Amino acid sequence: MLFLVLTAVFALGQLVGDPAESLAPADATAEEVHQIRENLGLNRPVLEQAGDYYGGLLSGDLGKSLVIARNQDALPLVTDRLGATLRLTFAGLLFSVVIGVIAGAIAGVRPSSWFDRVGNVVAMAGVSFPYFWFGQILILVFAVHLHWVAVLPDGGLAAYVLPGLTLGLHHGGRLFQLVRSAVLDELNKSYVTVASSKGLGYRTVVVRHILRNVGLVLVTMVGWEYARMWGGTVFLIEFTFAWPGIGKLVTDAATRHDFHVIQAGVVVAGAFVVLSNLLVDLLASVVDRRVEVG
Repeated sequence: MLFLVLTAVFALGQLVGDPAESLAPADATAEEVHQIRENLGLNRPVLEQAGDYYGGLLSGDLGKSLVIARNQDALPLVTDRLGATLRLTFAGLLFSVVIGVIAGAIAGVRPSSWFDRVGNVVAMAGVSFPYFWFGQILILVFAVHLHWVAVLPDGGLAAYVLPGLTLGLHHGGRLFQLVRSAVLDELNKSYVTVASSKGLGYRTVVVRHILRNVGLVLVTMVGWEYARMWGGTVFLIEFTFAWPGIGKLVTDAATRHDFHVIQAGVVVAGAFVVLSNLLVDLLASVVDRRVEVG
């Protein structure tokens, strides 16, 4: 998967943008731009560039920044921002679990209740509205007008509320719908009737049987939504909230055609997507013993 992603990034880098034009002064002549392109090795054959590209990947050398931080290694620029992005994804995951898993399970065991109706409206809004637009609305309402929470990343734990809630509404909305449907399906199965007929309380049936049986679905979908964050969602949220993470760095690099920084960001993000899928596979065998990991 990483190989295919990196190959696509390299191919797009050959087709979109020209770093030489970004490095050249505004009044540079065509000869000066050509000289910069030659110094960077952009005039070499594509296969030769590809060989250097994959060789650098194997050795951990992802090139140097051409624009944002000239002559600095691209990978350390990205890894320095990794902590901020990780903390934001964990905040988003926490909100997603509360909104999607906990609220979805409550709505599933209480269908047609006021909680179920309100939860469905919130979940549908979180899935339907563009999350970066929704984040701007949250900033205007809760930070600008009400002054309830901070927006700047140096605002402590309060700074994680709005970006984390924005991620939680988007990813948690999908989880809410799936968890609610899974719990409703389990309620209609015969083992629930048998367990109730044996005298088990409703709460015991829900916690020990229903939630346990939908555990595999929960682990799979939560892991998938976390992988989707690294697939691009968290990057746009970082740009919306001016969060000093990988997404903000890669977005700035993309607007300025700093290809090596984009490449390093894709490598790190792709690694977390693969890692998330691997952890889901391993946890699936723990949650449900019927699943074997080969």
